[in-house]
Amino acid sequence: MDQQTQTLKELQSSIKAIDEQRSNKDISDTEREVLELTAVALRDAERVAIAAIQKQIIKNMEEKTAALNAQARVIRAKVTQINKTSKTINSITSVIKTAVKIVAAIAKW
Repeated sequence: MDQQTQTLKELQSSIKAIDEQRSNKDISDTEREVLELTAVALRDAERVAIAAIQKQIIKNMEEKTAALNAQARVIRAKVTQINKTSKTINSITSVIKTAVKIVAAIAKW
C-alpha cells in the first residue's frame, strides 16, 4: 500500500473516531467545539489526500495509455505490411491464373 493511500485510511479512521467522540452526550460544549473544528480540518485533509491520489491515478493512466498507443501504432504498421503482402500474393495469383489460361488456350490449338 502506498503512502498516500495509507494516509487517507488514517485520516478516515481519525474522522470516524472524532465523530464517535462528538456524539458523546457527556462532553462539554468547548470539547464539542474543538472536536467539530478537528473534524472539519480532518475532512479538508481527506479531500486533499483524495485529490492527490486522483492525480496519481490519472498520471498512471496517461502513462499506460501512451504505452498502449505505441503498441497500437506497431500493430497498425504490421497489419499494413501484412496487407501489402496479401495484395502482392493476390496479384501474383492473378498473373499465374492468366498465364495458365493462355497456356491452356495455346494447348487447344
